[in-house]
Amino acid sequence: MRIPKILLIALLAGTCFTASAQKLTQIIRGQVMDSESQTPLAFATIALITTDSLFGTTTDDQGNFRFEKVPVGRHDIKVSYMGYETQLIPELMVSTGKEMVLTIKMKEQVSQLEEVVIKAYAKKDKPLNTMATLSARTFSVEEARRYAGGFDDPARLASSFAGITTENLRDNTIVIRGNSPKGLLWRLEGIEVPNPNHFANLATFGGGGVSALSALVVGNSDFYTGAFPAEYGNAVSGVFDIRLRNGNNEQYEHAVQLGTMGIDVSSEGPLGKGSGASYIFNYRYSTLGLVKVVFPEEIKDFIPVYQDLCFKFNIPTKKSGIFSVWGLASDDKDNMDAEQDSSHWEMSDDRIDADFTQRMGGLGLNHSCVFQKNACLNTSLAVTGDYMKYEAGILGYDLNRYDKEYINVLKYKYTFTSVLNRKFSAKHTNRTGFIVDHMRYYAVLKHAPVYNQGLITVVDEKDASNMVQVFSQSKFNVTKRLAINAGLHGHYFNLNREPVLEPRLGVTYNIGRTQSVSLAYGKHSRLEPLTLYFARVDKGTGITRPNKDLKVSKAHHLVLAYDVSLTPNLRLKIEPYIQFLYDVPVIPDSNFSVLNFEADWYFDQPLTNTGTGYNTGIDITLERFLKDGYYFLFTASLFDSKFRGDDGILRNTRFNTRYIVNLLFGKEWTLGRLDNKILGVNARVNFFGGKRATPVDYHQSVLAGEVVYDYSRLFEDKESDTYFVSAAINYRINKKNHSSIWSFQMINLLLTKENYGLYYNYKTRQVERFEFAVPVPSLSYRIEF
Repeated sequence: MRIPKILLIALLAGTCFTASAQKLTQIIRGQVMDSESQTPLAFATIALITTDSLFGTTTDDQGNFRFEKVPVGRHDIKVSYMGYETQLIPELMVSTGKEMVLTIKMKEQVSQLEEVVIKAYAKKDKPLNTMATLSARTFSVEEARRYAGGFDDPARLASSFAGITTENLRDNTIVIRGNSPKGLLWRLEGIEVPNPNHFANLATFGGGGVSALSALVVGNSDFYTGAFPAEYGNAVSGVFDIRLRNGNNEQYEHAVQLGTMGIDVSSEGPLGKGSGASYIFNYRYSTLGLVKVVFPEEIKDFIPVYQDLCFKFNIPTKKSGIFSVWGLASDDKDNMDAEQDSSHWEMSDDRIDADFTQRMGGLGLNHSCVFQKNACLNTSLAVTGDYMKYEAGILGYDLNRYDKEYINVLKYKYTFTSVLNRKFSAKHTNRTGFIVDHMRYYAVLKHAPVYNQGLITVVDEKDASNMVQVFSQSKFNVTKRLAINAGLHGHYFNLNREPVLEPRLGVTYNIGRTQSVSLAYGKHSRLEPLTLYFARVDKGTGITRPNKDLKVSKAHHLVLAYDVSLTPNLRLKIEPYIQFLYDVPVIPDSNFSVLNFEADWYFDQPLTNTGTGYNTGIDITLERFLKDGYYFLFTASLFDSKFRGDDGILRNTRFNTRYIVNLLFGKEWTLGRLDNKILGVNARVNFFGGKRATPVDYHQSVLAGEVVYDYSRLFEDKESDTYFVSAAINYRINKKNHSSIWSFQMINLLLTKENYGLYYNYKTRQVERFEFAVPVPSLSYRIEF
């Protein structure tokens, strides 16, 4: 029988409409394992609880699971296993551009005879490290992209958390609970690395401009603000423990991002069919660096240029464990030219010409092996280092150029570390390990205290040192309510020949399923910047290096925490704390303390370890995790930060702004006939206490023709309190086999002015504030396929 033409057309049209109306889908897969022993859990139940259709499965004998044809959008996953605590993983973003590959770690119950509780609470903020008691949380790259002011930067994201503030809007410096930024430990893949930021340590030791770690390769990571576990040494303020994610080991996936902050190219995929091995890499080059040639000569010399590369190869074997090779490299360049016409000089910076080069990198080999079904051995060998060269001159009033500053510093180290994690039972897990660092350094620092009298050498050193760290820590689940983390960390630095033992202890008591009270103590210490140990001091009788035997700064941390889940998606956390710092290097008979260090490269004074200080305060966090299309985060910190120099007088530290308040809110809408588009609008308001400042001696400043501070009144002044508003708009479009994301972010949306210090105005012959509004915009387009 012949079908009438009009009916055939109608059938074809209906078929096309049905095909086009089918919802876009993606794969969710991964592995479920024991959080302590890292052994896979077979036959765990996995359920997708945010879809209309029933999605459920169980893991195979290797703990692997797989969901096919999951609709794109936000989803929650619930994981349950006999004898283990039920886990809820919220707000997963499933898109057509990339498969969702998860590693889910479950905690064994202390008592397996208790009544099964079906209701699960979202605990997405809980750290990945099971040895952490409090003052710790995990963060995801998706949050760094979503949160207003995050800028795909882990450090800027951390500034949203309680107890964290920044130096200024231009950089991503992290000030934790009133501590100096130099007290922060950065770890990548379990290895301590130099500050992984572009233009690091320029304005402040520990600070930087833009993260060298791309959000396209970073996985879920941990951030600590106090009383950290025993495995972390050489840190007094906090720890950033960053992990790179593994690439997709089944199919190739790529991403290209074009934005004002840089142009990124990323790729991941399998290394051989069926091998289980994978690679992932990302390369970025600064956008303005690419196009600077089109700018006028008077502008392009001020445009910074940077690039970075990050990669990881993950290679599992059948009997020999898992090998991985990772690397990170960054390169920065900047320069400035002096104004040749002296009639245009307004400040000293107008007379400066400078060239700046900085490089940072790391290369590591990791091996992980699970044996006896209850132990995991992780061993790493790595080389890391950084290099900085800075040359600056100044035009004299005779228009001749005079050398002003010279920095040439190369530091690198070889690291060997091994950590054994053994689960003896559901009640006891131990983690024991060591870290050996062989450091090599070459440093030459020169400056001219008086611009036309030549350079003076402050540091000229080429040498090597070793540092050894050992630790052991255990977690005791005494009962289903009571848990204890206890450990000891020890380190020895052969330059100053000082052994240090650091006890750590944390106790958590669970009040029912939704509340807990925790108390933690830790002793912590941190090496000073190496150039401080090598300072050359000329007392007229010859050159000496009196700081080589300087002890490390130390701190006692004591933190109390109350944590309550008000609803399955709403959490309140309150943490009062006190930190007592001692053995702090100070100048004898002076108010100087390294607790207030910024970027004092040319320090040339003898130091003694008689300084002290304290930080005390309370951090409050109220967080609603993303659910039903919206989230919010409110954090408030009230604190007091004081120090005492060798003169014995108690003073405010440079970082004692007294309070920080953050409020973030975000809303998402699912759009499109196929629910394939997601629009997200996010806002953030930051309230800060005013920065501390040292009063100026205006009379002496006019006589000297430069700003002269009254250092006898160190940090007595305080600027006005201020606030900043930031916003982010993200628009994701999912299409078959690819997705695209438009993003616009703006820090300081209302153009609030910020003070960047004082300068002497040559024209008005007055000391004036260097104050201006710094909007920080970022527009980007990313395609994932």
